Amino acid sequence: MARPDTKQLLAATLREMMATTALDHITINALTAKAGVTRNTFYYHFEDIYSLLAWVYQQEIITQMEKYAQITEWTTAYRMLLSYIEDNRAFCLASFNSVGRDLLEQLLATVAEQFVRGVVAGVDPDLPRHLQDDICNFYGLALVAQVIQWLMRGLLEDKDAMVKRAEVMMTGALALAVKNSHRMY
Repeated sequence: MARPDTKQLLAATLREMMATTALDHITINALTAKAGVTRNTFYYHFEDIYSLLAWVYQQEIITQMEKYAQITEWTTAYRMLLSYIEDNRAFCLASFNSVGRDLLEQLLATVAEQFVRGVVAGVDPDLPRHLQDDICNFYGLALVAQVIQWLMRGLLEDKDAMVKRAEVMMTGALALAVKNSHRMY
């Protein structure tokens, strides 16, 4: 029977291996040998390496951000996300520079959409869902593009400068988008 912390063990082992080995070159055999578990144990919990990577991000970012779903200042949540990436620089850059990049991008899109949705709901909680979705998609992906650019440049830009730039672009813009949606639809 699997230990209750098997998922955490596999996640920690993956993180450790990604410090020296590209994600694309980590095999399940090598991972399970290093973790001291069997391949069957791995497959009991995860479909493949990428599902393990997705689980790590789910636990470390999405679950943590859900605790702060009540943050009314989206910049606080955005700064938390950037801090996570900065604090886990090697891991995030290794993910970003692998075939698992789409997992990181999907995670970023989910988190950014949550930031924007909170602001939109604060502006107009009765806005029809399809309009909320359009606004959240547009502005959420704009935030994701900024983070992707930051990752592509090796996290060289100061995160406070990134938050400030996003704030310049988004302050008032979301309220205007909500107002425009009422006029146009």
